[in-house]
Amino acid sequence: MKVLIFGGTGFVGRNLTVELHANGYQVYVVTRNPSKSTNTLEHGVKVIKWDNHSPLTSMTQLPEIDVVINLAGESIGNRRWSKSIKQEILESRIRTTEAIVTAINNRAIQPKLLINASAIGYYGDRQDEEITEPEKAGEDFLAHVCRAWENEANKVQSDITRVVTLRIGVVLGSEGALNRMAMPFKFYLGGPLGKGNQWISWIHIQDLKSMMRFIIEHQELTGPVNATTPYPMRMRDFNEILGEVLKRPSWLPMPEFLLRIVLGQMADMLLHGQRVIPKKLLNTGFEFKFPKLRSALENAMGNK
Repeated sequence: MKVLIFGGTGFVGRNLTVELHANGYQVYVVTRNPSKSTNTLEHGVKVIKWDNHSPLTSMTQLPEIDVVINLAGESIGNRRWSKSIKQEILESRIRTTEAIVTAINNRAIQPKLLINASAIGYYGDRQDEEITEPEKAGEDFLAHVCRAWENEANKVQSDITRVVTLRIGVVLGSEGALNRMAMPFKFYLGGPLGKGNQWISWIHIQDLKSMMRFIIEHQELTGPVNATTPYPMRMRDFNEILGEVLKRPSWLPMPEFLLRIVLGQMADMLLHGQRVIPKKLLNTGFEFKFPKLRSALENAMGNK
């Protein structure tokens, strides 16, 4: 089976290519810099150049594709959210998705499945409410981005292409959000953000990549799918366990007002939580390797 991945050179994408390639899939990664990307990807993964603006039909040697996976988009956590950064966060997601949808609807490519990334930010601030896939979207910036992103993916009109929008939680692994969360602990400054009551819905990178292969292989999964563990944690409990795994205290809360001074509007992403449950995956029989936080953190931090 041939899989075309957009955003395949990032942390999640690189792990996914390893998973798929190891299980007999032929993987093609779309990138603007083929020479640089080839050195970071699994041996045997093929690289296709695309400038991220032209129609997909401009890509040379585009093979017949069975599955398209779209992970492409500007990072939401690397920079303070100015007006221009927020616009790029939105446009970088819509631009690639629109090109994919246009190619599918014009029959330039005819995949059996489009997996389009989204995020649990879709739900907005929901406090203690348990959230499953049918819940409505929130009203904040990230909810607006996710809603627009999913709406674009759902414009696929092909009767042969199944569409899954994957609402991904905080990904725990050797790169990404966990490194930033762990940094204060290494200087004995770790602790909860804000009051610590907000929920964190997370997923270990090994379960996330297995999930995407599971979705490919289970045709009954369609529409929005929550990509989180069944066991979300409150911020204070998450940080307490993280401190224990790192053998550091979790004693210094970061006040909300200080977070807002440092991060601006981006602080909402950390202060507002979602208690997300992956109901569709559980009902379909997906088995988590790291459902509980302590074992997930121990593996992600390298002290298995």
